[in-house]
Amino acid sequence: MESPVRKEYHQLLTPPSSSVKKHDLKAGDLKELSIKPRKLINDLSRVKKSPSRKKKLCDSPTTRSLPQTTRKPRLKYRPELDTVFPLDNYVEGSAKSSSKDAEFLTYVLSYSKRIVVVQGAGVSVAAGIPDFRSANGLFTTLKSSSPNVKSGKDLFDFNHVYSSNSMSISFNSLMSKLHSLSCTSKPTAYHSFINQLCEKNQVKRIYSQNIDGLETKFQTTSANESPKNPQVVQLHGSIHHMSCMKCRKKYDMDPSMFKTDEDAETGEIVPQCPECKEFESVRSVCGKRLQGVGRLKPSVVLYNEYHPEGDIISEMMNKDLKSNPDALLIVGTSLKIPGVRQMVKQFATKVRAKKGFIIWVNNELPPPNIKTLLNRCDLVVLGDCQNLPVLMEQENINL
Repeated sequence: MESPVRKEYHQLLTPPSSSVKKHDLKAGDLKELSIKPRKLINDLSRVKKSPSRKKKLCDSPTTRSLPQTTRKPRLKYRPELDTVFPLDNYVEGSAKSSSKDAEFLTYVLSYSKRIVVVQGAGVSVAAGIPDFRSANGLFTTLKSSSPNVKSGKDLFDFNHVYSSNSMSISFNSLMSKLHSLSCTSKPTAYHSFINQLCEKNQVKRIYSQNIDGLETKFQTTSANESPKNPQVVQLHGSIHHMSCMKCRKKYDMDPSMFKTDEDAETGEIVPQCPECKEFESVRSVCGKRLQGVGRLKPSVVLYNEYHPEGDIISEMMNKDLKSNPDALLIVGTSLKIPGVRQMVKQFATKVRAKKGFIIWVNNELPPPNIKTLLNRCDLVVLGDCQNLPVLMEQENINL
């Protein structure tokens, strides 16, 4: 006799009474339960047998929406390390002997899937924004135009900027002019080109040393994107924001709050933070000890200043290193900043270990110490970065 426990366990394994058992089916019901193959599967199987029907099938509404995948071609040519490619001369038609190097560069920009871009002031010169270290850069022009400034670099040094009222006013005037210039300037052809690579999900991250924010004027690289995983990392801050040096509260930049002239009747030399003022007033009403009101400064990271977002940038950089980038694109920067140099060295080491590509794009050749830092470049692109999209168009590469 079957035990009650075993009978109960057996009932748990038994299908519910609503299920139709196979032996209860009638012959006429088999037609209704037969599974009809999908039309697409039949069509695809017929294409294998009859290749002549392939074009007709691909034009059908069913398959027209299928994604068309392009296979990555084999790299046929890789130049010797530190080969110099004259970009400007090539697009002008006077360096056709470098056609293989041009093909290599277009291959890297077309088929790399995890590009890390490190760019500097050189990418914004075409937009009318001056760089820093060239003959017409800010360090040179500021020294000659400001009587209080011994070196143009002083206006980007935290210790000098707030050493006196006159230096602070000169700094405020410079930031106000750069803010106005950045607001009226438009992204260059290079910015549009990099944005198109971002839209194709080829760019892992853009590390920009620029404070103008031109790279964030596209929807793909907007400054309003997720702060935890931005497409663009502004290493030196942004001229479009100001922040409190005490509570770190960030605001949209308002140049009218800063005194930009000795005779100006409006603005403060170093404005007070509205958030801190409000907290202080509340603490005063409650009878609590006052903690002081912070001061505002443009959200531009200066020399000898603690980087307020240094830890966040380090986390993103480590994340990008773990993602195994397959290309490093260094554009419009001389890599004079020690922190940026160290970051580029780590990316170059990772890319080289994965047999990726290191591309240098600048109007000047990389000095020997930079070549050593990068463990040499796969290609040194000598010329204006604005000609990169021109090259891609000439090589019939559709972006």
